[in-house]
Formats: sequence, C-alpha cells, structure tokens
Amino acid sequence: MVMDIENVTDIIDQNIILDSTASTKKEALQTMCMMLETNGYVSDRQQFYQDVLAREKIGPTGMENGIAIPHGESSAAKHATIAVLKTKNPLEWESLDHKPIHLIFLMVVPTENRDVEHLKMLSHLSAALTHKDIQQKLLDENDPQKFKRILAEAGGI
Repeated sequence: MVMDIENVTDIIDQNIILDSTASTKKEALQTMCMMLETNGYVSDRQQFYQDVLAREKIGPTGMENGIAIPHGESSAAKHATIAVLKTKNPLEWESLDHKPIHLIFLMVVPTENRDVEHLKMLSHLSAALTHKDIQQKLLDENDPQKFKRILAEAGGI
C-alpha cells in the first residue's frame, strides 16, 4: 500500500510519544515497535524490531543535535509511516556528532514499497530537520498537535 506522504501528519499523532522514560536505545525502539503494532502499522513487533536492529548494524542513524532517524524496512510493516518518540533523558546512540539522542523518528517502510516510500519519507523529514531552530522547537515541544504543526510548517511531513 503506497502512502500519500502529504497526509502523513494525519497519522503521525497516533504514533507519537513525547514523554518517554526509555533509558536505552533498545527500550526506546521496543516501545516504538509495540506502539506501531498496537496502532496497526506493524503485524509483528518482534520481527519489525529485528529488522530495525539489522539496519542499525549497517551504519549509524543518529544524526546531530540529539536526533536519530532509524529505518524499519520490513515485511512486518503493513503501512508506511513515521513514528516519533522523545525521551525525557538522553540515550546513548551512535550519532554523527557522538552526542546522546532525545528525539527519534522511526521510518516504517513495507518491503514491497521500500524504494519509493523510504526516499519520500527521508526527503520530507530531512527537509524539516535541516534547520537548527526547527530541531530545537521539536525537542522543546511536548504537545503532539503542536509538534506536528512545527513539522508541517517546516516543510517536512
């Protein structure tokens, strides 16, 4: 199923946690996988989690300024989306600036649509996250609707 990327902000709010108490990368990713399964975007959270971990071994998904964008390309992914998790405490994560992570955007990509969906999502998300002021606003925001609005206004998702 191909997702209309322009409308992803309509679905991101049910896949968003802005006050996570996760204390490790593993715990954060497992929390996100559970949320995605509960909300019907993933058919098997353990399989999806394993696929995310396999991608993590390829190279770091931690960007700079406390943000990570792991990829979940998987046969367990039922619908393309982006899940969001912001932690109260910094997480150790392999990042380009070698600093901890606070904000995770997990891209959920069904295997059959991987090229189109993955590139669209990454393009939209990268466009929004290129501005340090937008990054800071997202890191500071705790309301899901306002969080989505910041992304939308930034030209992202």
